[in-house]
Amino acid sequence: MNMGFVDDLTLILDLLVLVSAAVFYTAMFTWWHARKNDSARAQAHLKEGAGVLGLIGGILGAISLWGEMAWPLPGPYNIYFFDPLLMLALVLVGFAIAVWRRLPTHFVGMLSLVIGAGVAYYGARAYLLGLTQDPFETLLLYLGFGAVGILAFPATLYVDWAVQGHTEPGASPLASNWVAQYPRFWTAIVVLFLLLVILAGFAALAYGFNTVWSHLGSPP
Repeated sequence: MNMGFVDDLTLILDLLVLVSAAVFYTAMFTWWHARKNDSARAQAHLKEGAGVLGLIGGILGAISLWGEMAWPLPGPYNIYFFDPLLMLALVLVGFAIAVWRRLPTHFVGMLSLVIGAGVAYYGARAYLLGLTQDPFETLLLYLGFGAVGILAFPATLYVDWAVQGHTEPGASPLASNWVAQYPRFWTAIVVLFLLLVILAGFAALAYGFNTVWSHLGSPP
């Protein structure tokens, strides 16, 4: 019995681009309204963005769970692609649940920090092994999303202090508002986070262009 060949790489890269776009758009508007002390709009934009990210995360989670069980790719590529995807899905869905339930998001941020470091390790190890035909571009993709995952931890602290904490004091990591005490520091954190999201998105976009070009030109 012949088994059909399944190649979801282009779809996965499309979804990663959407993740970057949604994270940037959500973070930018949430931060902007928080700076203007417009708590209602900051929370509304955060909630809407979290819902979109949860939706994308659910799709990525379904694909990665199937990949973990079916192993449709040759050997180590299943580990290389589906492990980080499943962890990303965990972060996205967990963040969406935390925001919609008005719970502290920095617990998800802590997981994201550990996962981000792991994603960077996966990328570095695969680069040394030369697993892909575009090793440098793939390395940039993994390092970009790994860096975003790491910096998501302080970004979620900002969310809990400057946005969630306004109406849910229990969501704040500590009783004191560190965002108000060190506004320039937290502005720098948010701007750096947005910059890394842009770079990760461009890495996914560039890798996606190459992949779509080759896969459409010579499908399996």
